[in-house]
Amino acid sequence: MVARLLPLVAFQSRLVAADFTVTSPGYYFLINSQSNPTLTLVRGKTYTFAVSTSSIHPFEIESPGATNNNISHGTITYTVPTNAANYGYICSIHGFGGMINTVAPPPPPVPPTVKIVGFSLTTNLTIRSTGTSTWSVIPQFSTNLATTNWYALTVQTNRYANGTNETICGRPGGDPLYIRVNSQLK
Repeated sequence: MVARLLPLVAFQSRLVAADFTVTSPGYYFLINSQSNPTLTLVRGKTYTFAVSTSSIHPFEIESPGATNNNISHGTITYTVPTNAANYGYICSIHGFGGMINTVAPPPPPVPPTVKIVGFSLTTNLTIRSTGTSTWSVIPQFSTNLATTNWYALTVQTNRYANGTNETICGRPGGDPLYIRVNSQLK
């Protein structure tokens, strides 16, 4: 009995959910249970369309970036072009369909203002700074400000508690020694 279940489990682990399911119960497309909806997609992002339509209603995305396009059964992978344009999707035989509006991707998160509230240099470099639990502090060092070479320090611990980040690194070598601190999203 166990041997019969193993192939089924292996098959199920390969299933991947599509972003959109497309069917054609009549002379229209149902996309995620909506009749010929206008889709709003993010430029540069990749979407999948699981297509299962009548053979007389192949689904076609009228845009570059669609792989395995104009099909009745299967998966279309669509990477939305990065230019600011809108597209359509149609039944390539009958011409019905809808619109694909494209929007710019959201801007990257703005780093928080990081303020150094404590700094010590012994056998280790310890930096205490304000920030948030979703950002970490990345210290770098240089021994010569006349060049643009900054070197990352290996962070041994970076913990956040009560509104303060504590970052501990090994002490870099060199004299003089200059330290700068950047922040990055964890």
